[in-house]
Amino acid sequence: MNTEEKELKKLLTRQDFMETFPGCPDVLERRKKLARAFAETENGIAVLSDYQKEISYIYSGKLGNAIGLEEVAIVESSAFEDKIFHHIPPQELLERHILELRFFQLQKTLPVGDRPCYNTVCPLHFQVGGCGQIPVLHRTYYLESFPNGSIWLALCLYTPFMEHPKMNACVIVDTRTGKTLQPETCERLDKQLLSPREIAVLCLLAKGQSSKQIAEALHISVNTVYRHRQNILAALQVSNTAAAVEIAIKLRLIA
Repeated sequence: MNTEEKELKKLLTRQDFMETFPGCPDVLERRKKLARAFAETENGIAVLSDYQKEISYIYSGKLGNAIGLEEVAIVESSAFEDKIFHHIPPQELLERHILELRFFQLQKTLPVGDRPCYNTVCPLHFQVGGCGQIPVLHRTYYLESFPNGSIWLALCLYTPFMEHPKMNACVIVDTRTGKTLQPETCERLDKQLLSPREIAVLCLLAKGQSSKQIAEALHISVNTVYRHRQNILAALQVSNTAAAVEIAIKLRLIA
């Protein structure tokens, strides 16, 4: 797992969870059956992540054999599918990370009952030794949230598919209409990740300026610059400035 994925994991597993709510065990078992049925029907891989307990349930069809997964249920002491990420090219993992940041931002704006109606769609590849690459369609659903809004259960699906020139972008889909989020909506969500001041700080960091130089340029204290830097890393779920700049450029937050 790369540093971006590690930080995204913190974002999801350190939410303000409630201890439980009525029917919680039944909901979990129902979602496990759903994940297993997908893997069996589409010969894909289904990962049900429990962010509260930091556990993932991995169900694999024939696709899993290509990356060394057995066709059985696997319980991992991680809410993320590390066994699978290892086989995805780093640049594609970065694109997936950016898409999930946007998706998480969208989820916070939605009523809890509407959240399962949206999913991400992202074309990826599995790198397989001796066999080149296998094109895979990746989808993420946030199936269950606690009453206080914290996301509890997520379902990630991996399906082998035939590549198509028109299917080369990562998008968020409203499954009720089949429509993708419009570019202006995505842009609005992206801009909500950082404040105008944080963007100004990141622009100067991208130019190689030190915290002291930034403080002087923006007429703020060095301690305030440090605070902005930490907020930037937390918001973009990365562990260093270089990764923050790379993501901000891709999101067009900075030039």
